[in-house]
Amino acid sequence: MHDRYHRRLKDLPLAEQGFAIRLVVRRFICGAADCPRRTFAEPFSRLAAPHARFTTRLNRTFREWGSRWPGGPAPGRPAGRPGGLRRGKDDLVAQGHGIA
Repeated sequence: MHDRYHRRLKDLPLAEQGFAIRLVVRRFICGAADCPRRTFAEPFSRLAAPHARFTTRLNRTFREWGSRWPGGPAPGRPAGRPGGLRRGKDDLVAQGHGIA
């Protein structure tokens, strides 16, 4: 083991409360002389994609919700934010969404 760092992943709500998973990720040194990567982090492929901030199941929920929302992602295209919406009050107003 070479080092470790903390990673935080947002997940589906639990009992109507926001939920985050805090991981301690270990970094390892590769001992092979011909290895192109000197260090690497342990993968959590079933939990989240590399560099992701949300868990796999939360992303799946976003995609399902977004595909049902008007203006959602086209079939076969990856979903960005739910419903294809951009962040920010001005962006939402420009798209015709009322902001109270």
